[in-house]
Amino acid sequence: MTQTKIIIGIGVLIGLLLYKKTKPNILKGILIGLTLCYAGGYFMEFPIGTVAFISFGIVALVFTVWCGLNNRWFSLIIGLFTFLSSIWSLFDYQFWNLLQFLMIIPLACYIWILSRWRKHINELSVLTVLASFEFTEFLILLGTWIK
Repeated sequence: MTQTKIIIGIGVLIGLLLYKKTKPNILKGILIGLTLCYAGGYFMEFPIGTVAFISFGIVALVFTVWCGLNNRWFSLIIGLFTFLSSIWSLFDYQFWNLLQFLMIIPLACYIWILSRWRKHINELSVLTVLASFEFTEFLILLGTWIK
């Protein structure tokens, strides 16, 4: 079990603990979808692991669209970076390290949201899962810099 799976797993557990505070049903569905995608990521064989990873990006895109429709701009940034990260790694685009470095932006947005958590309590469960994913992406970059 790698460190990235542990960190994202902790984020998923915290998100599931905040499940009752999640009000709109679409956010509950997004949280369940992210949890299932994380669980499917343990099967690293070709069809299941790849479908789980693609589904994680699609669920992040659904969350991004929901945030855009509801004027949740900091949450939109967090969801957008998660979606872009999954697309970038899926298609192996150039400048992958640049996107990993730019994960500072959604992490700063998440810290800002945590400072005003009462206003964002509804989407905090989903944001915790997405922020844990982005934190692992940033840690991967730091690990390559240290080596």
